[in-house]
Amino acid sequence: MRKIYSFVAIAAFLFFFLPKATLADGVKILTGNVLSAKDGTIVFTNGTAAKYLAEVSNAILVRKNGAPMSFVEILPGDKVEVKGTLWPDNSINAVYVRNMSLYTHSGSFSGKITGINIVDSSFTLQSTKYGCQEIHTDSLTIFKKNSSIATFGDMEVGMSVSVKGAWDRNTSNVLAREADGALRLINIDVTGTLSMRGADSLTIIGNGNVIYGVDITGAKLENKNGKTIGFSSIGMDDLLRVQGKHVSGSVKIIGTIVKDLSVLK
Repeated sequence: MRKIYSFVAIAAFLFFFLPKATLADGVKILTGNVLSAKDGTIVFTNGTAAKYLAEVSNAILVRKNGAPMSFVEILPGDKVEVKGTLWPDNSINAVYVRNMSLYTHSGSFSGKITGINIVDSSFTLQSTKYGCQEIHTDSLTIFKKNSSIATFGDMEVGMSVSVKGAWDRNTSNVLAREADGALRLINIDVTGTLSMRGADSLTIIGNGNVIYGVDITGAKLENKNGKTIGFSSIGMDDLLRVQGKHVSGSVKIIGTIVKDLSVLK
């Protein structure tokens, strides 16, 4: 009996007074698929019935290629490689996490701009090969318009654009390193009512209540019979026929001839 008591006493001493590291399974490297990732903790499984809970708050987080990664980039289903101290309850104090599902690709994309978000400096690209893509830009993105140096503000809906950039998980989100846009103007002939006028522009409301903005800087102004008139002759609510050029799908018109059908002389 005395031997049994001695064994129990020694076991109790080891459990309560020796460092917990002596109870750990040691430093392990485990690979598995993420089940959840929140509050600085990853739950993953390695294909068996076992689940592991890794505390990664103090761990080095990297992509597959070794580039830095943030915790929010870890998603359920990702394949991860976790290095750290493994405890008997399958918890891990991780020192290193490598996301095998997250790595940067470089690619080239082309299509038409269908939408622009000036808040986050991004635009939507409709690509014939990849479908709808969100193209994000930053301070390092190089912009060109018709082969000349440009800015994000020069990008327009309907513009054809070629993009060189990087993407992580799929091609639907791209960070552009270069965006080279080209405008192909086509003829337009529209009739509408004048609703607003500026120093060198007109706003007319056409069929279907479509609102067009017309740049008349280089336009010839005529009355109904084709005679030249002055800008002051064009009055509010006059019926105007505007001929000019625009980007397909755009309501911005570069006017070449503006004929006031309400003015006879």
